[in-house]
Amino acid sequence: MAAINFSDRAIRSRGYSADSPLGRAALAALRAPSLLNTQPWRWRVHDGSAELWADRSRQLTSIDPDGRLLILSCGIALHHAMVALTIIGHRPQVDVRPDATTPDLLAVVRAGAEQRPSFADQRAFQAMLARRTDRRPAPRDVCIPAYRLQQLRDAAERHGAHLHLLPPEQVPVLIVAATHAAAIETADPGVRGDLARWTHRPTGGGDGVTASSVVPQIPRRVPQREFLPNDDAGLDAGEGNDQTANYAILFSDGDEPADWLAAGQALSALLIAATEHRISVNPISNVVEVEPTRATLAGLLSQLGHPMIALRLSVAAATPPPPEPRRSPEEMIES
Repeated sequence: MAAINFSDRAIRSRGYSADSPLGRAALAALRAPSLLNTQPWRWRVHDGSAELWADRSRQLTSIDPDGRLLILSCGIALHHAMVALTIIGHRPQVDVRPDATTPDLLAVVRAGAEQRPSFADQRAFQAMLARRTDRRPAPRDVCIPAYRLQQLRDAAERHGAHLHLLPPEQVPVLIVAATHAAAIETADPGVRGDLARWTHRPTGGGDGVTASSVVPQIPRRVPQREFLPNDDAGLDAGEGNDQTANYAILFSDGDEPADWLAAGQALSALLIAATEHRISVNPISNVVEVEPTRATLAGLLSQLGHPMIALRLSVAAATPPPPEPRRSPEEMIES
């Protein structure tokens, strides 16, 4: 399994001990996935607390003008830090959005009472470190058992969100929505600019979507976002065609920033549970980025909730994809 070096020199150079539980938890949270791998958060560790801040300089202003997916990404980082703090031996204490006058301060984490991590806690932490986004199509003739899908639903429910698993008759609606969203965004120069900026990052920059994690465009049941031209995509698509994939919508009861943050925590829990059970989760975000197609997804929920993101679920490939780059701790953690 992957490991984290909790004595990273870059963290120590910022003026606080990497051996502190909160410093170590913030370091582990840097592994969190985010929209286009923007990593749009900052941690401030001081006075016995770790503050999670939204980094608006990394907001995709055309793709995500409201910051919905930015805050959802921060929610994933928040849950990652909580999982790490638990394995370090402390019960996480979290104040969510503690000050309405500073809306970009999303949460304050403190190390609560000491506790011995359980075997389940250890499994979750190792899965968190091993998790990778796999954009390759689902392998042929291998399906996810129904009870495993229910476990993913339960993981989301325990963290304040819900998972709607699309029955076969709803998948064509998702296909149309994804196609429509792609057409709208392709025609938008602002969206094209966001994509170009985050798929052509400086070498060694530690963020963005790299060619090594992108597969060429191939026929799929539900169209996937075209990150790069086929000639630039560096990951072999294999022989899958997504025919065995399941599709789901992660949704919340409300549609306010606190709901977006909670949805991110639920998505993190779902990703960790999926990795434990060798299930690949590939986000389909363009259908929630475009208002008409987000409304279409709400219709699939019978207007009972607010779609946060769509997901493709499949049995994980035998060989994992390469990891996405990560920014250095000194860029993202301060005292």
